[in-house]
Amino acid sequence: MAGRRCVLAMLLLLAAVGPVRSASVDSTLDLVTGNDFAPFTGEDLPEGGLLTDIVRRAFGEVGLRYEVRFLPWRRGYDGVLAGKFLGTFPYVRTPDRAMEMLFSDPLLEVRQLVYLSAHSGMDFREPGDFRGRTVCAPVGYALPPELAELAAAGALTRESPADLPACVRMVASGRVDAFVIDEFTGRSAVAKAGAGEEIRVAPLPYARAGQHLILSRSLPEAAAILSAFNAGLKKLKDGGAFEEILRRHLSAAP
Repeated sequence: MAGRRCVLAMLLLLAAVGPVRSASVDSTLDLVTGNDFAPFTGEDLPEGGLLTDIVRRAFGEVGLRYEVRFLPWRRGYDGVLAGKFLGTFPYVRTPDRAMEMLFSDPLLEVRQLVYLSAHSGMDFREPGDFRGRTVCAPVGYALPPELAELAAAGALTRESPADLPACVRMVASGRVDAFVIDEFTGRSAVAKAGAGEEIRVAPLPYARAGQHLILSRSLPEAAAILSAFNAGLKKLKDGGAFEEILRRHLSAAP
């Protein structure tokens, strides 16, 4: 218990005193993220993806270093809740997640777009347009809150395949009407599938959303770790390195 209190005190000081030796914080837990989320995360992407790079660099700004593992999204999220992993990313804030997790400052804010099947007569102007439709969101992905409410009320049907490429195929074939995801991941997934002729993007964005690092509320030092991380993220943004990371990763994206 004394050792845990010591670790917690050191974490609380990180934001104020700047970088320390990573060995001074003894953590055996890894971070976890998932694949098929280009350009943000993926084992096949340079540095593990844009947001993997940002998370590592932000922790590095305050002298901390954690390994990043790549697992199916649901397994990673559940592993954080079970205490098997320190945290996971990137996640959009939802009411259900906020009950279980603490959220970092936004890693990046992005537009969420509606990707529609060319075989569907659906148009999007507001969330009510999803009534009576079928929307795709892979296992481990959350629907926007308004659509989650419609699904819970039985007013729309949710299909949940194992991964995002499967959603792209389902929308391209007309099996489902749409999926909602950020503009960068959506563009990359559609291009990778060669489905540009079968999928159209609604002119009106669905919303803007922040992408976050999240830690379980049950982890005693979660707040202190996030405080240190947020300080490192701010340093990364204030120092200009953040913009360089964005340019490097986004210039290589489809």
